[in-house]
Amino acid sequence: MTTIEVRHEGMRIGGQTVFTDKVIEVRYPYTGEVVGTVPAGTAEHARRAFEIAANYRSKLTRYERSQILKRAGEIIGERRDYLARWLVLELGICWQHAVYETKRAQDVYTFAAAQALQDDGQIFSCDLTHNGKDRKIYTKREPVRAISAITPFNHPLNMVSHKIAPSIATNNCMVCKPTELTPLTALTLADILYEAGLPPEMFQVVTGLPQDIGDEMIPNLHFDIITFTRGVPVGEMI
Repeated sequence: MTTIEVRHEGMRIGGQTVFTDKVIEVRYPYTGEVVGTVPAGTAEHARRAFEIAANYRSKLTRYERSQILKRAGEIIGERRDYLARWLVLELGICWQHAVYETKRAQDVYTFAAAQALQDDGQIFSCDLTHNGKDRKIYTKREPVRAISAITPFNHPLNMVSHKIAPSIATNNCMVCKPTELTPLTALTLADILYEAGLPPEMFQVVTGLPQDIGDEMIPNLHFDIITFTRGVPVGEMI
């Protein structure tokens, strides 16, 4: 592997890049070489991120959300080589598979952009029985307070995208805790989404070891939904 410049990344919390004195090293699996560092965040960092997410009220229209998702997909395509390179470095997959993952992620945002334009309201007639009344019931979906997302080491771009893209499409706010093994891609993705126009409160990324930050990602009172792709231990905790 050619010599690379080590990335020293911070968490993305409330529009700020947050660093800590203690860091977690990210290593290239084949050589053990350090390719980056991320903060060893604490429960307090996650708690703060959830408070920000729960108190934020997005005013984005369906059209605006669709445009953000569409632009995010375009940026991923424009930076395919950069993203694929870092997928290789932190995950250890081959170049072909890394490029394929960027294309899959691009599809996710394309599909989510289309779904954001779909009306999710419903109309129900009440006069369907002999006791029914001649009236209608109208329903509409509203965002929850916040969503907690826990993602695994494999497919760090696509796994996070599968969680955040529907969240944006439905106008929700998410706090993501990627695995400490492959956190760099999630942070890069956050920056891409901000560049595409997403308010930073709608997608925050916290990093840390499970024993230091994991508990706050599960029982926190500020979120209503938890989405995770991990192993049995995390599932049992949830």
